[in-house]
Formats: sequence, structure tokens, C-alpha cells
Amino acid sequence: MRTWMCWVFLACWALGVPALGATVEEVPRLAANAWSVDTTRTLTPQTLAEVDQLGNALVRDGQGQLAVVVVDTTGSQPPRAFALELFNRWGLGTAGRDDGALLFIALEDRAAEIILGDGVDGPNEQARSDAIMANDVVPAFKRGSPDDAVLEGARGLHQLIVTSELNQPRNAQEAASAWDPRLAESAWSEDSAVTIVSEGPRESEGALNVPALAGGAGLVGAVGLAGRALLRRRPRRCQKCRNPRTRLDEDADDAHLMPGQVREEQLGSVDYDVWWCEPCQDAVVERFGTLFTRHVRCKKCRYVTANKTSRTIRSATYSSGGEIEVTVRCTHCHHTATSRHSTPKLTRSTSLSSSSRSSSSSGGRSSGGGSSGRW
Repeated sequence: MRTWMCWVFLACWALGVPALGATVEEVPRLAANAWSVDTTRTLTPQTLAEVDQLGNALVRDGQGQLAVVVVDTTGSQPPRAFALELFNRWGLGTAGRDDGALLFIALEDRAAEIILGDGVDGPNEQARSDAIMANDVVPAFKRGSPDDAVLEGARGLHQLIVTSELNQPRNAQEAASAWDPRLAESAWSEDSAVTIVSEGPRESEGALNVPALAGGAGLVGAVGLAGRALLRRRPRRCQKCRNPRTRLDEDADDAHLMPGQVREEQLGSVDYDVWWCEPCQDAVVERFGTLFTRHVRCKKCRYVTANKTSRTIRSATYSSGGEIEVTVRCTHCHHTATSRHSTPKLTRSTSLSSSSRSSSSSGGRSSGGGSSGRW
């Protein structure tokens, strides 16, 4: 009787104790030429094989590293913190380039995390990461298709790394050619009889135009800025009648701009030139992004008319990272988007941080950029 009671007690205790979850140290390391770990055995061999192919392609081309990890639960540790610790423990990415990406799934927690290396977590990459999570990963899990979620997420992250600023730096000569009006007079709009031409270098979302800023420090930058001004004012001819065009002043050109473009000019984030052909009654609009702007591009209307603000939800400490909430509000279409991001834990000194990192991994590093999803 006593033995029977003991077994009943143990069974009840086991059923009442929540799953502790795997620790970061317990997650199996990636095998050679493999970039996927599924401790739950949920994904099909075909899915795992394609993830491995995507990862190996990045390594072969020297563009970065991509891994997918699936576990049951992270237990009491938040999935975001677990994924970030795992990324840095493994050192995903190349040392000095920090070009890694991790798609982390905790099935029982119904949580998905994208962790981006510091070299591929710029504003454009962050926006792509948010889109991958919101449009591909989470909807597939809601449909009950974990294989689709992982495949779409891995493919999107592969493309994110390949097309990142780190791997596809904008060529200065190509950027200069974008200002040349001789390449531009095309793409008619039948509704407005306005031609939108190739624009100057795109400003990053909320960041400085780094190539222009670096060049502006010396003679090359001064020459470039002067050349840009000369190109903007160089006489244009109509491609249809070959008559000279007239550059309209700031008040007159608004009649030929879209409302969003007018708003950009009001904010000073973009400047437009309108060249008018009187015989043809035709306008050519040329777009020039400003070198410095605090405004970012709205994901809905695509105009550089949004303001980005952030607030701290949980402050970082020396033992754990924090969390911030970023809100982007468009002053044109009034679209509002809110996202949450992890921040790294505090470090007491540079030397301590470096020694701690080198003891765990010699590869890439992440400060917490990426996206979170729940279903």
C-alpha cells in the first residue's frame, strides 16, 4: 500500500510541475555543413535539407551565416533572451562582419524570434525582418504549418543577408549616375502627365547618408556635393519636342507633385525639382533625398514622412538585457506601427566584454536586433 501511494504521489507531482525547458548549453551544436537543429523532430527532412542548403550557400559565397533552431520550450527564460544568448554563444556570423542571422522557434511557447547580427541589422534589414516575421513566419504557424513557417522564414533571411548593405554596398558611381537627367525621362503617368525620374541616393531610414557624410569630410565630398548641385540645375530638354524645359520655383512645382511628395518637401526630408515643357504641357519630376533627416520612410505610403520614437519597457542591467518599444507614426497617411526590440545587457568595461566574448565564441555577435512573433 505504501509503495502504491508513493507512485501516486510521484505521478501527481510530475503532472503538476511545468516543463523546465532546455537551457542554452543543452541545445546541440550545429554539425558540419548543417545549419538547422530541431530537438522536437517536428520538421521534415526536406525542410532541414533546404535550410542547410541556404546556410551553406551563404558560407560558400562569403556573405554570412544563417541558422534555424527549434525547441519545445525555453522554460522560465523569455524566448527572446534565450535566442539572443544562443546566437552569441555560438557566435553566428563572421568575426568582424557580424553577418549572422538566427530563426529561433519555441513550439510550446508559441514563440518565434529572429536575431540579426550587428552587421546586418540596419534600418532596412530591420524592416525586412519585421516583414518576414509578420507576413511569413507567424501566419504559417497560425495555419498549423511549421515547415512552411521555417522555410519562408529561412528564405527571407537568406535574401536579407544577401541584399544587406554589408554585402551590397551602394556604388558611388551608380549613385551619381542616378542624378543624371539624361538617363531619366521615362515612365509616363497618364493620370498626371508627370514623369518620375531616377532619384538620387536613397536615405537610410532615420540614419545619416554615410557615404556622403564620409566624403564630405574632404575634397572628394565637396566636389561631389558641388557636382550634385550643378547636375540639378543643368538645362533639360524635352525628349518629345526637344525644346528647353523650365525649372519651376518651389511654389509652382507643388501643382505637379503628389500630396505625399508635397508633405516630404514641407518636412525637408526630400526635395523635388519640376522641369516644365510649355509646348507639350508636360512636367518631369526629379527626386533628391536630403543628406540629413530625422524622418523615416513609412511602410504603408512609402513616403519619408514618418517620425520614429522609442520608450524603454525594461531597462537593461549587468545581468540581463532590456526591451524597448519603437513606434513609427506617419504624418502623411497617419499609419502607425509599433514593434518591440531587445537591448543588450550592460557591460562594465570594453576589456571585460571582449574577454567574455572570446571565451565563448570567436565568431559574430548580435546586440539584439531582429523581430519577435507569437501565434
